[in-house]
Amino acid sequence: MDNYEKREYLIRRWWLVLLTGLLSTVIGVIVLLNPTTSYFTFSLWLGIAVFVSGVFMLTLSLSSRNYFVRRGWVIAGSIADIIIGVILMFDIAMSEAVLPILFGAWILYRGSMMLAQGIDLKGYNVRDAGWVIFGAVLMIAISIAVLWRPMSLGAEAVVLFIGIAFIVFGLSEISLSYRLYDVHRQARNLGSER
Repeated sequence: MDNYEKREYLIRRWWLVLLTGLLSTVIGVIVLLNPTTSYFTFSLWLGIAVFVSGVFMLTLSLSSRNYFVRRGWVIAGSIADIIIGVILMFDIAMSEAVLPILFGAWILYRGSMMLAQGIDLKGYNVRDAGWVIFGAVLMIAISIAVLWRPMSLGAEAVVLFIGIAFIVFGLSEISLSYRLYDVHRQARNLGSER
């Protein structure tokens, strides 16, 4: 399999990244529009969002064989997302106590993965890959702000950071999906020209 076929296979499931981005953006907007939602309710919704994101990313990575960028780390992170999502959904008392730490660690991991994906896209000379990198850096900055003093933040501040992080993550995933779609289309066109 040559380089173009690998690139095309790599990004065949670009639409799963788009779905993850849309879902994350909607959740972020809902969080910011309802900041008075109780900590209890929010930890449940965060659990659902993390779980669904993990399922989408696991499906994407497992369906991409060995050509997925950083595939092993994405699989490990997706499984961690699913486990964290289940914990947040079903152990509300514990999740309320450690929500800022779990959230900060999750956003740090997702931001780091997006940064790696953005750098890989830049290596493939995909146009506008810098937007993915920019979104990843914003997510890492938000996670550092939360992890710096997680227990001293008030519930309102945590909810604000979570809403912003979900929107940044969602928009970055949407941007990434469009970059992946462009690469997919180019690789498919090159394959049909041969």
